[in-house]
Amino acid sequence: MGNTFNINKTITYIFIIGLSLSLFFIYFAQERVYNELTYGILSLGSEKYLRSFSVIFIFIAVILNIVDNKENYLPNIFIAYILIVGYISINYILTGPGLTDFTGLMDTKGIGPWLALGLIFLSFDDYRYKLFKKFLILSVVVISLFVFYNLKEYGIGLFRGQALAKYRVYATSLVWIAPFVFLILKNDKKLAAFRFYAIFIGISTALITQTRSFLLIYFLVLIFDFLHTKKKTYYIIGGSIIGLLFIYILFNTEAFSASYELLLKRGTNDTRTNQIIEFLSQVNFYDLIVGSGFHATWSFDGQPYSYLDNQWILLIWWAGLIPAIMYFYLTAVIPFKLFIAKDQDYETRVEAFILIVWTLACAGLAIYSTMSVDFFFFIICVIQGRLLYKYSIRSEYR
Repeated sequence: MGNTFNINKTITYIFIIGLSLSLFFIYFAQERVYNELTYGILSLGSEKYLRSFSVIFIFIAVILNIVDNKENYLPNIFIAYILIVGYISINYILTGPGLTDFTGLMDTKGIGPWLALGLIFLSFDDYRYKLFKKFLILSVVVISLFVFYNLKEYGIGLFRGQALAKYRVYATSLVWIAPFVFLILKNDKKLAAFRFYAIFIGISTALITQTRSFLLIYFLVLIFDFLHTKKKTYYIIGGSIIGLLFIYILFNTEAFSASYELLLKRGTNDTRTNQIIEFLSQVNFYDLIVGSGFHATWSFDGQPYSYLDNQWILLIWWAGLIPAIMYFYLTAVIPFKLFIAKDQDYETRVEAFILIVWTLACAGLAIYSTMSVDFFFFIICVIQGRLLYKYSIRSEYR
């Protein structure tokens, strides 16, 4: 018992260190986006080691935990994970740039993100998960400080490209953290003000970057919160007051009003459908079964293109059908079953809701959201792992 406790404690420390390093790397990741969009420079300086160490700590935590604690989950969950990592590892070895190429290994099509998916096996420990939720509260504070710093130093910008250059990574991170913090703190009276701060800063960064999909996600979150509120009259009155305050800030603050005008100009312009239709017209059935590999491209607007605004189709295309089915099973099927289960507790319903939104985001609801070694993907994996653990211990599924 004591030895198991010590191992779990060590794993928790390594896990939190990895998350912390990844959190602080968000600032440098945003600077990389700025340099790329402004100067065409893709490389990082010495801060790249911050990311390297964060990934290494996450991998160590995953490996140690799988070896010691995989029995806390149903065998079919573990088998699904092994199939995903196995198939994608073979795919990368056969078609990728090589095991010595760190950039390739950590790419979405590399092995790194899928090894990090093993974070789903860390969430069984109650103490670790409580610590994780506290860490997310801290994360909202840290990222919002990054946002405020950029607002002070650079403003928002005159067009969307300038906004994305300084806020895209922050907005993408917050859209997967702020809703969870907002919902999970619903019954915590001591942090009632903070939960509204979390959703406010999330919506604000989505507005700054004029990202319609992020604003839609926050709208879904507010609907979910409303449906799980007993005193709906107070909710409507309070929500109306906060909404009016937000509108006042929107139209009386030069930077925010500029973002709103740019968002309106984008209107309902569909940037997905034609892309997917063109992609599907170029793909053959065999590629969708076995995967087309790391370097596969398709032609878009006359240029070779390797990505798509639909992560499910993209995953099937480059990795093959089996990894995609297994990931969909772990990410969508199980969370949905828990979400609709009768007499479900509120926390589990929140976790399942976040995973359902993630599933929709990967289907094209939200850009910039993908399986990666980015901070937000680590967060999604941990929340997902808590759901899979709860699924594993329910008697009707054993």
